[in-house]
Amino acid sequence: MLPKYLITDQPSTCPICGTRTDIVADFLHTAQKLSINECLNTQCKHVFFEVEDN
Repeated sequence: MLPKYLITDQPSTCPICGTRTDIVADFLHTAQKLSINECLNTQCKHVFFEVEDN
């Protein structure tokens, strides 16, 4: 199972290197309420998803 990261009111940062991220896909309007993010660091490029806190 993949780790889940919570969406906050602060800009998202990569959990690996701490660099800002870009939202690749936004599914906040669905029942899943999640967004997919990609690290902007060209050496890292970690992709992860964030979910809304219930």
